Parts: sequence; C-alpha cells; structure tokens
Amino acid sequence: MIRDIFSMALDTMKSYKIRTFLTLIGVIIGVASVIMVTTAGNSVSTFIAEQWNLFNPTGMVIGMGTGGAVPQLSIRSVVFTTNDVENIQRLPSMKTVAPVGVVPVIKILKRDGFLKWESRPGVTMYASTEAILEILNMELEEGTMFQEGKNEVVISKNVAEVFGKDKPLQIGDTIYLRRVDGKTLDAKVVGILKQSSSITMFNTLGTPEIICPAKPYYSSYFGSNAGSILKRVTAYTILLAEATDTKQVQEAQNQILNYLNGTGSDASQYKDQNSDFVVITQQYILDRVDKIMSVIRTYITAIALISLLIGGVGIANIMFATVTERTREIGTMMAVGAKRRDILQLFLYQSMIIGLLGGLTGCILGASGSWFVVDLLNNSIQNLGGAFSTGSIALSYAPEWFLIASIVGILIGIAAGVLPARKAAKMDPVVALRWE
Repeated sequence: MIRDIFSMALDTMKSYKIRTFLTLIGVIIGVASVIMVTTAGNSVSTFIAEQWNLFNPTGMVIGMGTGGAVPQLSIRSVVFTTNDVENIQRLPSMKTVAPVGVVPVIKILKRDGFLKWESRPGVTMYASTEAILEILNMELEEGTMFQEGKNEVVISKNVAEVFGKDKPLQIGDTIYLRRVDGKTLDAKVVGILKQSSSITMFNTLGTPEIICPAKPYYSSYFGSNAGSILKRVTAYTILLAEATDTKQVQEAQNQILNYLNGTGSDASQYKDQNSDFVVITQQYILDRVDKIMSVIRTYITAIALISLLIGGVGIANIMFATVTERTREIGTMMAVGAKRRDILQLFLYQSMIIGLLGGLTGCILGASGSWFVVDLLNNSIQNLGGAFSTGSIALSYAPEWFLIASIVGILIGIAAGVLPARKAAKMDPVVALRWE
C-alpha cells in the first residue's frame, strides 16, 4: 500500500513538471546557499587561523600593556633586562626565552669599489639570541648564527636580494647599517634565513629581516636604555618564550606573571605603574580569531537558512494549490475506499520527495558552488595586494552542514506539506465529488 501511495506521489509530480521544478528550485537554492556560505566561512576561518599562526602552540609573547580578560600589548616600553631573561628561563615550565630589541635601520649600504657606495632603504632589525629561531620556527638556509659581541648579522632572503637578484649578498659579505640615530655600523653576513614554505600574514609583517646580537648593535642604541639618568641599563621591548609543552602553557603564563610582578624582577622596577605585564599565548590569539569567525559564520548561516525557509513556503503554497486542483480526484479516491490516512500520506510523501530531491541536489550544487565562491575570494585577496597577498584560501568543507542542510530540506518539505495534507484528508467525499 505504501509503495502504491509513493508511486502515485511520483506520478503526480510528473504530471505537474513545471510546478514541481519551480518548487524544487526554491529548496535547491536554500540548501545550496547553506552549503556555500558555511563552506566559505569554514575556509576563511581556517585561512585566518593560519595567518595568525605566529609560532608553535607552546609559544607566547611577554610584554607591557593592559591586562584583563582581553589583554592588549604595547611595544613602547623597554623594561626586560638580561637578568629577567635568565630568571624566566629558569622557571619550571619554561623551555626557552628570547629577548627582542627593536633597532630601526634607515639605510643599508654596501661598498661598490673603493669610493662608490650603493644604498637601499632600511628595515627593522631585531636584536636577539639564537633562541628566536626556534620560537618563530625559522631556520638558516646557509651559514651560522652570529656571536654575541661581534659585528655579525643574520639576514632574510629579501635583504640578501636588496641590491638586486643578480648580485645577492653572500655569506662573508660586509654591509653597513645606518641606525635612526645616525650611527653607521659595519656588519658581516654570517647567515641567511630560509624562506618559510607556509606564507602567512605574520610571515609577511613580522618575520625579522635582520637579526643581530645585542652588543654592539642594540646596547649602544639610545632606545635600549631603561632606568634613571644615573643608572642606565640595557633592556628589551618584548620577550618571546616557549613552554615545555602545550599542557604547561597556562602554568608557564602564571609563573611568568608571578615572577614579573614580584620584587625580584628588574622589569617591575622599570615599568610604568599604569601599565601591566601581559603574556599573550598562541592559543589565546587563535581563540579570539575563532570567536570572531563564529559570529560571522552564524550570521551568514542565518541568512542561508532564511533562503531555505522561503523554499519551504514555496512548497506549502504549491501543495495547497495542488489540493485545491485535485479536490474532485480526492473525492473519487475516498469514494472507492481510500482512507483519510492514505490521502494524508499521499500529500506528505509528495512534499517529502520534493524536500529530499531538493536537499540532495542542493548539496551537489552547493559543493560545486563552494569551489567557485572560494576562488572568487582568492582573486579578491590577490587584488588587494600588499600584506594580504599571503597565500590562498584552501577549500575546506564543513561535512556536518551537508547532513544538516539535507535533513532540514526534508523536514521543511514535510512541515510544508502537513497542513495541505490534513486539509485534503479531512475533505467530505460528497463535497469533493461535486467540486467543479
């Protein structure tokens, strides 16, 4: 009996091909929209998370700023001394610590002959230690790390080609770095950094172009001084640190703040009393990005679900019209023995089939359309240029939404057919037979 009713529902759909097709379109567009916007949102979310993948999961940035639930980092103060670096390094949950001192370089110069010089615009130079490579996941492509106290630097691929790709700087070459205070220091290139295979926004904006030892490049720079006029010490802007493992990140964060806020740290003496010590972890950054993306995904998914509901209204409208047109047929069926339950099932099956076909077709169309949408997003990113030309968005489907969209499509089909089906089932056979 159920098979017969199911066959009748299919025959009815075939009899009203245009109407059935137009109804299907509403469901297909709704389901496809849900798939496309959730896939685009998932892909963009993954892309942004990768862009802010600053260092490995155990990494953290220690600096000054505003504490609280949403900490803010400032790089205006220099308060962390070498003594602080060593004491933080000894904390139980710490693996390694690298100080970072910023040295603005306004010009990079190179001798071209005896009296002739070549000059190029400068970059920001970081004074640090070998530990910075481990924390920022960087490697040397060639050469070695500099030695503290010597006029040696490690440079990036970009700086190596600053005087032209046809005449790149080599290991052993000497360049001259003119700081913002006007002092020019010679520097022997001892290492060249390997270019990262994964291009991220942070790689583009924050990867050091030149890394140097604190002495002589940073300790002689006026921006490195902390303390009073009578007692000047060399201090750093921020510290990059790494916990022993991911489970120890929170504990390491607590230990660092306890030390810095205690009386034993130099930083507590040199810091502005209106500022707080801030420790920002990699996981905190990713969590903040994920919360922002969750809001965006919820918003665009709600818009797509509205499209799906509109498709449901279309099904209900068509089913009511079908009931009206088939009133006489319903009366005949009931006159020859069809029960109210059979009439109800007939119309429910018809609306359910529309929802099912619309849902499955919408999933296929949504999967194909997602590729097109992500491709458009990639083109838009490339057209923006600059810091945003940092790789491409990879297509990342959200499998659960294929199932959700399909089920919702079927449920909407059923829900939209309930009232028309009940209307048909409650008809008086005599009145239905007399319907013109």
